Amino acid sequence: MKTDADFRQHAEEALHSLRRLLAPVGDDFGFEVSVEAGALELEFDSPLSPITVSFHPAQRQAWLVSGGKTHRLAWDIVENSFQLEATGQTLQEVLEEAISERVGEDVSL
Repeated sequence: MKTDADFRQHAEEALHSLRRLLAPVGDDFGFEVSVEAGALELEFDSPLSPITVSFHPAQRQAWLVSGGKTHRLAWDIVENSFQLEATGQTLQEVLEEAISERVGEDVSL
């Protein structure tokens, strides 16, 4: 990624895409989706902490925090998406996995 503006654009597009994908499944799996200050948050009916996706321009990464784990995903110019370097999973895939773990069933966005 060449510039901070590029990162901001990719982050904004990812945020809007995830919000669109999450909206129809939130009611089915007991969570609400909100976006505040450029971060996506999934609040569950349970007392557990939320799942949060935020973007960090200084590191040029997307961070997904769930259940005490922080996943840091970098922009992959070949795949045109934020990806977890260790596994090659996209941000959407890591989020699906985190939601699935939380609700105890497979969730596909």
